[in-house]
Amino acid sequence: MDNNVPSDNVVLRHAVEQIRRVLPSHWTSTVAVKTNDAADARLTIKTPAGATAALAIGARRQLDPRLVPDVADTLRTAAADAFVVIAPFLGARTRERLVEEGIGFVDLCGNMRLVLDRPTVLISSRGDDRSPWATPRSARSLHAPKACRIVRALADGELPLGVRQLAAIAGTDPGYVSRLLDLFHREELLEREPRGPVVAVHLARLIQRWAQDYRFAEAHRFVALAHPHGVPGALARLRDAGVPHALTARAAAAALSGTALPGVVAAYVDNPERVAAILGAEPAESGANLMLIDAFDPFVLDGTWEASGLRYAARAQIIADLLGSPAPGPAQAASLLRDVNMGTLKGFPSPPAMGSARQSRAAPDASAAPPANVAAV
Repeated sequence: MDNNVPSDNVVLRHAVEQIRRVLPSHWTSTVAVKTNDAADARLTIKTPAGATAALAIGARRQLDPRLVPDVADTLRTAAADAFVVIAPFLGARTRERLVEEGIGFVDLCGNMRLVLDRPTVLISSRGDDRSPWATPRSARSLHAPKACRIVRALADGELPLGVRQLAAIAGTDPGYVSRLLDLFHREELLEREPRGPVVAVHLARLIQRWAQDYRFAEAHRFVALAHPHGVPGALARLRDAGVPHALTARAAAAALSGTALPGVVAAYVDNPERVAAILGAEPAESGANLMLIDAFDPFVLDGTWEASGLRYAARAQIIADLLGSPAPGPAQAASLLRDVNMGTLKGFPSPPAMGSARQSRAAPDASAAPPANVAAV
């Protein structure tokens, strides 16, 4: 986070105001900032009937998921009826970990959870999932090709994987890989030995985190086409043409789940205009049934698999692309992420063991709406 992040005093003032706004107007509350214990402040709530509750508040400038248990343990040493962490922004995984620890939270981006037994309070609201005070894109973003290649190597490769191995795969320097792995470790996307290799990957979390920055709908160049024989004709011609390709998004999800093909199918190819001419497809401003994608980096064609003569993108790529697609893409991604977690995802040649430590058991969240500037692929 940069220097424009609000100070602890500002965060405390706004957090207390947010809590007061959601409580009944006839309840009273007082706040004390000199607590002589682990809490940074204490908010005491009182109802007209005389029920009172003290909230121990811990303020953080930022909080990585992996640090949540230590922060929770420290805050719980304060004398209080409930415990709340406040910060300018709390990411989705951090909020999950706070809930697991029984700790409430409030941030300045609209995310809040407050639970009290007496008086009875249960408040939960969801705000932004991206921090307005995030570090510059180059420092933490997973959009860059080298970051995407590292994510794909972690998702597809055999563990353990060392820093130098990943650097060689991504075509970058070990220092960059080490910094990215440190970020992933703090965000609980993977496990690694001290100063050693990656030994486990929480695959669902990693793909979801990647999809936030990668942004399928914005990352590539899309060429909308209409094939005279519809989707079946386009796929038959693509199969027979012998051009390198990788079907993705909803077309790939249909192949994995054995469901009907969508009205528009998407495939990564090299030089979409040349491939369109080979397939006999024409540019279409409306009524497109084929979307050829000119990828911003060739990593999308790594790890493809074949079914019925057609080639499909790797599992992680399909899911990330669905997460960045219009509806029903995110819902299909959520279903595939559940299959990843349950160890039932099919359709890949010799896929990695699904029941291993590579997968996280955390429930997927695919509710964020993708950009609307790409067809429903």
